[in-house]
Amino acid sequence: VGPCHMADDRWSVIRAIAHFDELLELVITTRKPVFVGVERRTAVFISMEEWLSIQDKLIVRAPSDL
Repeated sequence: VGPCHMADDRWSVIRAIAHFDELLELVITTRKPVFVGVERRTAVFISMEEWLSIQDKLIVRAPSDL
C-alpha cells in the first residue's frame, strides 16, 4: 500500500458485495475514494462528481495538438 492510500477507506471484496449500496453512498457523500480488494487486485471506487472533476483536469493538461 502506497502512502497515498493511507488515509483512505479500504474494503474487502466480500464487504463491498454485501454492502454495495453503503459503498455507493459513502463515495457519493464523502467524495473520497474507497479501495476494494487486496494488493495488486484492487479497484478504486469514486463518485461520478469526482470522476468528472478528474476528467476536466486531464483535458486542461492535455496538449491541444493531439
